[in-house]
Amino acid sequence: MTTYSLLIKNGYVCTASDFYLADIAVKGDKIVAIAPEIDPALAERVIDAEGGFVTPGGIDAHVHVDEPARPFGNLSDTLQSASKSAIAGGTTTMVAFVSQDSADPGEESFAKVIKEFQDYGGKDLYSDYGLHMIVSKVDKTLLEKQLENVTDAGVSSVKMYMTYPGLQLRDSDLMTAMYNLRKQGITTMLHAENGDMISWMIDSLEEQGKTSPFYHGVSRPTMFEAEATNRAIVLSQTMDNPVLFVHVSAPEAFKRINEAQTEGLPVYAETCPQYLFLSEDRLQNCTHGDADSFEPAKYICSPPLRTSEADQAAVWLAIRNGTVTIVSSDHAPTMFDGEDGKRAAFKNGHNGEFRWIPNGLPGVETRMPLMFSYGVEDGRISVQKFVEVMCTNPAKLYGMYPRKGAILPGSSDADLVIWYPSGKYTGPATIQNKNLNHNTDYTAFEGFPIKNWPRYTILKGKVMYQHGKVLEETAGTGDYLKRGPSSLAGPQNKWLNQWRPHYT
Repeated sequence: MTTYSLLIKNGYVCTASDFYLADIAVKGDKIVAIAPEIDPALAERVIDAEGGFVTPGGIDAHVHVDEPARPFGNLSDTLQSASKSAIAGGTTTMVAFVSQDSADPGEESFAKVIKEFQDYGGKDLYSDYGLHMIVSKVDKTLLEKQLENVTDAGVSSVKMYMTYPGLQLRDSDLMTAMYNLRKQGITTMLHAENGDMISWMIDSLEEQGKTSPFYHGVSRPTMFEAEATNRAIVLSQTMDNPVLFVHVSAPEAFKRINEAQTEGLPVYAETCPQYLFLSEDRLQNCTHGDADSFEPAKYICSPPLRTSEADQAAVWLAIRNGTVTIVSSDHAPTMFDGEDGKRAAFKNGHNGEFRWIPNGLPGVETRMPLMFSYGVEDGRISVQKFVEVMCTNPAKLYGMYPRKGAILPGSSDADLVIWYPSGKYTGPATIQNKNLNHNTDYTAFEGFPIKNWPRYTILKGKVMYQHGKVLEETAGTGDYLKRGPSSLAGPQNKWLNQWRPHYT
């Protein structure tokens, strides 16, 4: 009689703190044993890792997919297609977004849109998923009850914007939201760019006829991100409310976040591969108005790609020194060809102006391989740091640890990635869109050399992906994941003066 459903032998177990050679035994959906030597006769299936690294399954905590409200236009990936892409790249858990229906202010409105999203997209999935709530309208009299319903649904994080017409919140609304989020123990996520300054700059550039994709970055300089980041830290400190800054790109913003962390404030940062590997030269050489030279629109995202290798070096430094808490993809896929994607900027009388180009890049599948190849394989970060920012910290920050993001017998789901032994990767030498599983007609990382890719991706003890192929019969293994509060540092009960919230 067998004892284990799966046994992984001869692999280097990699966690956020440890690295050692051991066997991993799985029973059902859980890791149940780790030992130097486990008898293969005890397992139904044995995988020989051949000296490769074994990491927890990746957690991509920033993924935009098609949802009923479509606040970001026509995103080309559904939750199902994104989950297939995720599993092929070593990501076993995604956290996607559901948007507040600003036309429905009722107490049950937040819970309603969560249920609508689950019904709309949560079938035949290849990865597990959770949800963040996007709040774009703050109703002071209803917010407390709305947020209670969110936590009941297993959503423990709320994203808010300091930019974008229709989404941008004033400082007073951010303070009201933080007041209530702190009370409920919900993680605050902020897109920090100064929306008023950006709008002014866009208008000024348009008056000068500077509307090609390149000027998208010109309209959003690094100081606009840094200003909003600093202002949000002041708001967060005033309300004694932890905050996570999403997709941080600007050296000045990293500097301010690092200063706040050094002061002991519960301030966290997320960055993305595009700020490590791409720069604004991708947005150049586009002739305004000529649809045949519209290629740079593929690289429009916000914050924009930054200017130089020095900017990229600042992001790597922020990862190494701990300023960056997590690395996510900010997967936001729109088709390049076809009028509903990037070329929507030529509809409704427009002529391809950057103001009208949908923001976002696909990236959920390439996130883990890029960071492993250029981070671990190239020696920029240790494998422990890789696991920390790609797996463990996302699980801790978003209330999934130790079920996710860890390799702990009896506690962790058997979500594992087995990498090829160094130098033994046998797949394609470069990233090519034709080999990816997302529902998008391009990748921003086309042609990037790659040194490693997951050899196996395992979700809850089931092999989902092996040797370059998603196992189609595993569709439906992925489930909705109810999350709890963050296990990272929370409120400190330190205040600027005599003011206190009434619930303390």
